[in-house]
Amino acid sequence: MKRLWVLDTNVVVSGLLTPDGVCAALFAHLRAGRFEIAWTPAIMREYNEVLRRPKFGLGPPLIANLLSQLSMDALVSPAPAPELPDRNDEPFLAAALATPDRVLVTGNTKDYPPSQRAGAKVITVREALKFLEEHG
Repeated sequence: MKRLWVLDTNVVVSGLLTPDGVCAALFAHLRAGRFEIAWTPAIMREYNEVLRRPKFGLGPPLIANLLSQLSMDALVSPAPAPELPDRNDEPFLAAALATPDRVLVTGNTKDYPPSQRAGAKVITVREALKFLEEHG
């Protein structure tokens, strides 16, 4: 079974805006098939809304292409999740809890307090890269 991880929006945005950064390196592992992205309609809506913000300067064709590629991975039904300090983060935790791996990759682990993770593993991009490099 493939690894099935949830990517927080900040990881997706950074992967596009910083082609030589750690998030882009994570996308290289995604393209190589080392893991798949788990998503829900709420997550895809947030990706779409955030990526279209004028401050990022991303063109509609680039955004449409990325969302199309991401949507080919695993659509999951969100699991019940505890309330988080920022309610907008809850769909990501709910999706992670609905996957066998229960992994959420984020640039902001503080947004997911350990006491409210309900057993999900919330890891940084660097931790994800280290895991993928060690476990293929």
